[in-house]
Amino acid sequence: MNHILLHSLAYFSFLFLTATAQEPILSKDLTEETRQEKREIYQAKLKELNSYRTAQAKVFHNATPRQKRTILNEVRTHLETELCQNIFPAWYGTKWDFNGTSKTPGEGKIACGYFVSTCLVHVGFNVPRIRLAQQPSQRIIKTFMPRTAMDISSKRSLPDIKKQLMKSGNGIYIVGLDTHVGFVTVKDETITFVHSSYYRATNKSVTAEPYDTKNPLADSKYRVFGKIFHDDMLIKWLYQTPITVAR
Repeated sequence: MNHILLHSLAYFSFLFLTATAQEPILSKDLTEETRQEKREIYQAKLKELNSYRTAQAKVFHNATPRQKRTILNEVRTHLETELCQNIFPAWYGTKWDFNGTSKTPGEGKIACGYFVSTCLVHVGFNVPRIRLAQQPSQRIIKTFMPRTAMDISSKRSLPDIKKQLMKSGNGIYIVGLDTHVGFVTVKDETITFVHSSYYRATNKSVTAEPYDTKNPLADSKYRVFGKIFHDDMLIKWLYQTPITVAR
């Protein structure tokens, strides 16, 4: 199959995926049966994602600059969808522990930093899972983008946070807090906080909840956001470029 046909398939895949991308499932809306189903197909989904990456890397390598922009948009949408629809949900209900290092959804316990690093490694980024997980939250974000690309705030109210995120646009962000780290997804006016929660209200487990409920994001005085899946990050994903943890 030539690269033009492969590119065409990628383009039509992009048109289909834009309808469902960035629509996270709240953990309260997912039954235990569905969670278990997500866990059972988890490894298969990771293999499919790796095959998709390999195919897209070949297409990208032979593409024109204009085609590359389209391919990166499609890849971005695909990764956002996989995280929101398959990877995050499989982890829902996995118990939190400060020293948790689980690599398997639903088994053992997982700390907040390990949840972030494990999801990124499983989605296909070539970054040291353990070393990344052990960093302060801002350093985790800095691993994937310069400080100038971060939105740092210590005084902004939740309504102002929502306005800023909506201005920054739909997508997935890593958020660093006073003593916590997780993901924030933005889809139009819907903002969801996905994290391994140490709050009792979530039974101390991986959860996806509205950003403005009783949670560390709402209660934190310090917040730093970094939007992932920018072009440079996606190119590193395509080519499996090793990513060095920031210092």
